[in-house]
Amino acid sequence: MSNHRKILWAAAATFLVICLIAISTPNLMRSRMAFQETSDKRVSEARLGSYVKSLNPEKKLIHNAELGLLVRDVRAAAEQIRRLAESNQGEIDKIEITENGGGSLSATLVVRVPAAGLETALSAFKKVAVKTDREQITTRDVTQEFYDNEAHMRNLRAEEEQYLAIMKQARTVKDTLEVSEKLSDVRDRIERLQTQIQLMTHDIEMSVATIQLSQESDARVFGITWRPVYNAKIAARELFVGLGEWLDWVVEVLIKLPLIALWTATVGGILWVVWRIGRSIWLRFLKRDVSERLNEGSVKQS
Repeated sequence: MSNHRKILWAAAATFLVICLIAISTPNLMRSRMAFQETSDKRVSEARLGSYVKSLNPEKKLIHNAELGLLVRDVRAAAEQIRRLAESNQGEIDKIEITENGGGSLSATLVVRVPAAGLETALSAFKKVAVKTDREQITTRDVTQEFYDNEAHMRNLRAEEEQYLAIMKQARTVKDTLEVSEKLSDVRDRIERLQTQIQLMTHDIEMSVATIQLSQESDARVFGITWRPVYNAKIAARELFVGLGEWLDWVVEVLIKLPLIALWTATVGGILWVVWRIGRSIWLRFLKRDVSERLNEGSVKQS
């Protein structure tokens, strides 16, 4: 009898353990599922954030400026602009001082200043001059080109890693040489693209300011402003710009000529139909008016 009781107690204990396990297992599964859902949610949010960021990339702009300054002393003004550029964390790309006929001087300076401080630097440069003859700021959007280069770089890096993995598995000298040649070509393209990206990044971060200096004392004769060389340069520049714009317009018209002809034919056809309808209505009205007058005349005669 005692053995039966022991068996019953053992069975009851086993049943209780099974129940406890059955109760606790869903909680464990729920915890794991909750953790997995949280992890998946974080990954999804990260991917979504990356996707949204790719849809709204940071603008990459290249700002350039041109200044035409009238100064009292070309050499002193050039030196002062050089110091101003360096004090604004800028760089000097070119300083060219030219002696014109009659001992007059002119200068061309090409300086780079941080893009964020371009307007401040230009204001400082203009304070050196007696008069600002010309000021122009141009902006070029290179966002797409910049991110295309970055995407191309990532693809080249992935290709390089693939060739490195293949290199480790090469067993013959022939295979090693073939993979080595491919790897060398990929690395050459990476270096050239890296140089291009670095130059573009530098152009984005550092704006170029081209400054033309002319001397005030040499520009005035009998109280009249007289700068034929400078004005000739400006006129020549405007001539080439105008010719370029005219050529662009001609090419655009030639390319769109079939479309222009189609629109001309369409508008002409519509005007012709309107004219025909208007003419028929007018003739009908005129005939009616003539017939009415004839009827009135015949009635009076009778």
